[in-house]
Amino acid sequence: MIGSIKASGIYSSIATPKNENKKNEDITQTQSSTNNKIKELSAMIQNGEYKIDIDALSKKIADSLM
Repeated sequence: MIGSIKASGIYSSIATPKNENKKNEDITQTQSSTNNKIKELSAMIQNGEYKIDIDALSKKIADSLM
């Protein structure tokens, strides 16, 4: 019984770093994608190109309240 518990603990500690690397890559890609979107929106706002779609915004607000 003790041997099987130790073996499963060793296995899970070996398998975890592989999954962690994949998760870290996904997080990094998501963060860089988000940063790019923020930079694009910031540039659009500064240039006066960003427009708010009042109809779409009001629909999203109404949907979130229901």
